[in-house]
Amino acid sequence: MSLASDALPLSALQAFLQQRRQDSPSIAAIVIALSAGPDSLALLLAAQQVAPPLGFAVRALHVHHGLHEDADSWAVQACAQAAALGLYCDVLKVNITESANIEAQARQARYDAIAAQLQPHEALLLAHHQDDQAETLLLRLMRGAGLQGLTAMAEVSVWPVAGAGGLLRWRPWLDVPKQELTAWLASQPVSHQAINDPANNNPRFDRTLLRHQVVPLLETRWPQANAMLARSAKQLSQQAQALNQLADLWLATYSIDLISLPISALKTLEEVTQQAVLARWLQRQNAPAMPVRYWSRLTQELFNARPDAMPELAWADVSIRRYRDAIYLLHSEQLHPLPTTGADWADPLQPLFWAGLAWTLPITQDDSHLTARWRITARQGGERWRPEGRTQSLTVKHWCQENGIPPWQRLRLALVWRDDEIAFLALNHGKMIKYFK
Repeated sequence: MSLASDALPLSALQAFLQQRRQDSPSIAAIVIALSAGPDSLALLLAAQQVAPPLGFAVRALHVHHGLHEDADSWAVQACAQAAALGLYCDVLKVNITESANIEAQARQARYDAIAAQLQPHEALLLAHHQDDQAETLLLRLMRGAGLQGLTAMAEVSVWPVAGAGGLLRWRPWLDVPKQELTAWLASQPVSHQAINDPANNNPRFDRTLLRHQVVPLLETRWPQANAMLARSAKQLSQQAQALNQLADLWLATYSIDLISLPISALKTLEEVTQQAVLARWLQRQNAPAMPVRYWSRLTQELFNARPDAMPELAWADVSIRRYRDAIYLLHSEQLHPLPTTGADWADPLQPLFWAGLAWTLPITQDDSHLTARWRITARQGGERWRPEGRTQSLTVKHWCQENGIPPWQRLRLALVWRDDEIAFLALNHGKMIKYFK
């Protein structure tokens, strides 16, 4: 497919999707986040032209926030825009309450709603452009963000979703100026016009203030301000990637499963290096960034706590806890105890769905105990078992103490019974299950 050299939005989208075809071969469809505004309408038009020849199916989603009296008509307009191209548009309604941080609340609700609708073979395509990238960098500067935050928006990113892998987000136009999109859209035969959200002109919102007052002022002195800011964001992103690679090397040495980090090893690092490692550790577990004010508390309350103490720091829906010489990251759902009612395991060679997880026994067809009665239960207290290689049994509680299992993980420790004996202990940490025999 040959594109005219002046069709920058099309050529940029085509090059982006060609690259994704190489590095994300499992993605077979793209979903347009269609607001009915000009940017997302341009993306819908461009995707309809470029994506199918590259093997990507296309569909659209419109999130109905209900924050404006015309929200219903915007949803109708979005559906009409998609229908004019022979595409279907789903409308997702979310509930937003008026608050001081309504922009962040709407973004959270929007991505969470979309994530619930996307299939594993789909990626979300977003119309953010170079001007948006410049505004995002300025916003984060004003909020005192560090290196990771100043990377602004990435071309490929994942929106973390509790209990799932996350929402894959693609932004093909971060190097394309807004004026290029506007000019290209004006050249297209559009059956349904784009809407203009009044919020885009309301100085109450930080981004609108930047767009209409701060950036134009900067451009009176630096005409290419948006391009330069976006370039800085890209350079910061490259530097953050390099720092993450170094942090990953440290994590690979000291934390194979990322569940915990040894405090003694962390204390050997310089403070800034320590923070870089911890920030990457949180990032790789889809945890929200730790508030800046918590860094000093981490050292005082966790690193320097007594060895037998079990302090914690909590924010958002996560917490960092200490047990012995290690710190652990916990998501709130990992603190829920297992159900008090167990389940029979009719076929031990097949997965058993219990407590919201798929449990698979580490046995084979050759196991001599296949005809036994298998079941799984939570701990009740006082149970005894004999681990492999030991001649004497011991209580599960004492085994946990011997093996350094933190108290909160013991709430998620399941017992796998073979007839009237414990055959395995199954330690559940999030979606990871580790068996002991």
